[in-house]
Amino acid sequence: MAANLTAYCLGEVTDYIDFERLCHHLMSLAGYNLIEPLGRFNDKGRDAVHVNASNKTTIFAYSVREDWRAKLAEDAKKIDEHGHACHQFIFITTARFTAHQRDAAIASIKEEFGWRLELFGIERLQVLLDAMHPQIKELHPSIFPPEFLAIQDHIDTSTKRNHLFISSVDEDGVFADWLTGKLTTEGYLVWSERFKFLGGETYPDDVDDAIKNQTFKFISLYSRASQRDLEVIRQRGLALNVQSERDQDFLIPLNVDGVDQTQLDQVTRTLKFIPFQYNWAEGLRQLLKKLELIDCPRSLPNGKRIAAEAFLRNDVRSNEKETVFSNCFRVHQIPKVIYRFKSREAIPKEKLSALRLEWSYREIDPYTFLSFYSPPASILKEYGVTEKGGGLWPEVEKIDGIRSFNLVSELIQKALIVKCHQKGLKYCPETKQLYFPRDLDKSNRISFTQPDGKKTNIAASGKRKHLSGSKYLYSLAPNFFVRQDLFGDFTVLLWIRVRLSGTEGKPFSDKRMIVSRRKHLCKDWWNKKWFNCTLAVSQFLADGDKITINESGEAQIIIDATPFCMNAPVGINEEVLDELSRERSEVIRNYDEFSDGDIGDEEIGDN
Repeated sequence: MAANLTAYCLGEVTDYIDFERLCHHLMSLAGYNLIEPLGRFNDKGRDAVHVNASNKTTIFAYSVREDWRAKLAEDAKKIDEHGHACHQFIFITTARFTAHQRDAAIASIKEEFGWRLELFGIERLQVLLDAMHPQIKELHPSIFPPEFLAIQDHIDTSTKRNHLFISSVDEDGVFADWLTGKLTTEGYLVWSERFKFLGGETYPDDVDDAIKNQTFKFISLYSRASQRDLEVIRQRGLALNVQSERDQDFLIPLNVDGVDQTQLDQVTRTLKFIPFQYNWAEGLRQLLKKLELIDCPRSLPNGKRIAAEAFLRNDVRSNEKETVFSNCFRVHQIPKVIYRFKSREAIPKEKLSALRLEWSYREIDPYTFLSFYSPPASILKEYGVTEKGGGLWPEVEKIDGIRSFNLVSELIQKALIVKCHQKGLKYCPETKQLYFPRDLDKSNRISFTQPDGKKTNIAASGKRKHLSGSKYLYSLAPNFFVRQDLFGDFTVLLWIRVRLSGTEGKPFSDKRMIVSRRKHLCKDWWNKKWFNCTLAVSQFLADGDKITINESGEAQIIIDATPFCMNAPVGINEEVLDELSRERSEVIRNYDEFSDGDIGDEEIGDN
């Protein structure tokens, strides 16, 4: 029998159907939440497929054959022969392979088909099932018999140290809560006295036993206040004893508020502190990197949900029904014909780049273009562009080798870019954003009507004074994406982003300056603010209650200017949310994200 029971069970798989289900389950937890099983027989090389929000397709194939390399080649060939869209190929096998075999397979698939290959062998599956998703094994008894799981559970119970223990004082509660939430979100099991029940487990009654026998690493928050707390000092002493007994790093010290390390005892001074006193984000980055390097167990596959439930109290909900608005807009009408246009000579790249603001098209090659509409007259004349056929996209699967539905999504998105440009928005080549310029009108504001009929307005651009004392400009920058899997065949998603620049209008190139100013600007932009921005932009682009693009009649693209809404059976307690907002603001003030010497805060106004 193999040293690891999970690996042994995987190596003895006889129920291929359940192995398929196991792989589907693991991949859904690995981030492919829209995975669509296709297996069984005549699957044409595909056991499952996943299409992400960017229409990138991942194909999955599973195998229990020992000759995994031959099976990999067979499945890849089938996928290619059947013309399936594929950007990434994930192959899961119960076989073992060397690093050289892995690298050779990845290179071979890339060279022959152009796909990115990701391989999961028996060792990688074992890690996923033992370290990250152990609960999954119980759902597949034909692969992992209950008697085997009982043996494994007995071994785990007696040997497993899989918790992070956070030792802190009440004065550091804001930071301790934030850190607990971050670590839980990352999938770590965390014990913190401030959370008596977290991740399905209670805070231990016997703290000393938990530290000595069940804690993987002891995280101690060093601050001025903690230096006076006798219980915290006792816990640190116990952790240092454990560290000495194990002869390995056990206590991870965090400097929370700039405590003078030279004033600590001789043993503690030799420890390597992770600094959080200057920048919480940077401190967290260093801590997570350390935990990853030492292979700290991640035993919470649903850490994000657990963190949300722990930090958003139940009383945030009310029993009153509520209308919930989205950022999704129905597409009501699309031209049925996609035309092919041919040019007499190649159109230069720089000309095409500028043309995208005037014409929604898909370039096939420098001479061939697909679009719902003819290009501008100047292009027709200068490059001798003529219409050369096309296709009724609802009737054909592909046009010039491109899946028709994907082509329609792309052309709708590009048509909205043209619409924005026609309405006066400008394109920034540095940030690749369409944005509201400050000279669009005198007020720099957009008027709109809220769902309750109230008329109001928001600033489309403005000026702010940063905490560092420097001033900066901001502008709303709408971004569009077209989905095929929401409400009807096509749905437009509208995201609101912001363009940030110096007072002269040149966008920032320093990423840290961009991040700090964006957080400074948007730190109090809650759902209502973002929703108002979405409404304002959609109504700005609309003619009445519809966004209409280009010509009239059947050649027109028509999109709802009102976002899709749903009725929720429960509502939100706004008073509790206000309290949570105040608590979050306290975290933000302490979360020193403004890392370029920021002090103070002043708002200048929108104009």
